[in-house]
Amino acid sequence: MSNNNALFTGIPGIFVPVRDLNRSAAWYSTVLGLQEFQRGDITVEFKVSDGGPVLVLFQAEQDVPVRFPSNRHIDGNFFIFKTPDAEAAHRRLIDHGVSVTDILLYEGVQKYFFFEDPDGNRLSVED
Repeated sequence: MSNNNALFTGIPGIFVPVRDLNRSAAWYSTVLGLQEFQRGDITVEFKVSDGGPVLVLFQAEQDVPVRFPSNRHIDGNFFIFKTPDAEAAHRRLIDHGVSVTDILLYEGVQKYFFFEDPDGNRLSVED
């Protein structure tokens, strides 16, 4: 659906605070399989998908992990990784020693689960 009155045309980046930029960049690359494409003094950028927003890790001095206020609809995560196979993603994370929740079903159809990065930032995967 197109909206000619739209003020914005997309989201170029999602920023995630981390305590140790090099450690976290290695984890996002190795465990999540993301492709690093740009590195600065306090940031590392990853491509998640063609044409989508980039994931930017930034060196934070405080307030890590960031906590999303829980409510009855959102269970404390800021963004969701989309995957064609939630079960395969779940197994891969477990194989890398990542603590994950059980795979859940949304409305009996869509599979999803939660996990945390090394800094405790809560992430989610859905298919």
